[in-house]
Amino acid sequence: MSVKIKTPNLDSIFEKWKQTAARKDRKKMEKQFGTKGAVFTLEAISAAEYVKDTMKEAAIYFAIKKSLGPAAEGKDEKTVVASKVARGEYYSFKGSGQITTDNWKGDELVPMYETIQSVTCKKCNGKGYIEDKCKTCNGTGKIQEDVLVYVGEEQKKEKKPFTYPCGACYGTGNRTEHCKECDGHKNLYKYQILPVPFKTVVTGIPVLHSSAQTKYEKEMGDDLHKMLEDVEGIKFSDFKTLDSKAEASLGYWNKNIKKTISSAGSDFKSYDKDKDAKITTQIYLFPMIQMYCETKKGSKFEIYSIGSDNKFMIYSTF
Repeated sequence: MSVKIKTPNLDSIFEKWKQTAARKDRKKMEKQFGTKGAVFTLEAISAAEYVKDTMKEAAIYFAIKKSLGPAAEGKDEKTVVASKVARGEYYSFKGSGQITTDNWKGDELVPMYETIQSVTCKKCNGKGYIEDKCKTCNGTGKIQEDVLVYVGEEQKKEKKPFTYPCGACYGTGNRTEHCKECDGHKNLYKYQILPVPFKTVVTGIPVLHSSAQTKYEKEMGDDLHKMLEDVEGIKFSDFKTLDSKAEASLGYWNKNIKKTISSAGSDFKSYDKDKDAKITTQIYLFPMIQMYCETKKGSKFEIYSIGSDNKFMIYSTF
């Protein structure tokens, strides 16, 4: 047997909205509903006059606890010259414990200071320079040239050898060239880009699906999560029972409600299979009333109620 829940009276919803709106901004109420030259009173504002249309909708709610750990995964590694390491920015979490996600501002994958390490440059074998046979002296370290010599009284011309150290290689026979790979620093340096060590937090999350598709859906979910005892709905232990008894429980039905139950059921199954999530409440079915209103000045707005005639909350675009 289905339990039927009674929706709030339209006048009750409108009255609750009226009192709330007046407390929030009485001047706005007077501007939109007041009569020029007459004393403004809330009693003169009635649902019969200003509510132009209504729709009966429904909302499905349940709550979960989810373990929220590091959002980022994977790692990257970079190898750079020493000068680039010196100009870089790094992070260190050594001794600081795990990081709270809400307090962290920045990327979730960051370069870690403790991972910086030197790597011998393969191109120069850690010398900082490339050594090769001097092309000027062909590796001998010496330059030999012929000089002109005038011999004897006859001043006979002869060419005689003259040998001197090669100036290109300083007489060593080898030429050295600055290593462009390591920029002469002998080493390259590599570091890792790793996830920030966020603390795993178990948090409560409301899940709400509304057939009215109102922009207040998130706010409604948050409010229900905090004040579930202040709003009356019908509890179900599974979606199969809810699906079969929802129409009889509400006393009304439409295609949007059917789609909403199906969508909420898919969410429920997904969370039920998630090893990091745990469903912590029963499934709640709430009646919703969507009221389309227009002020005396012609401004249109909507009022939403969620809950039964005994306990309900209201929201408005006014």
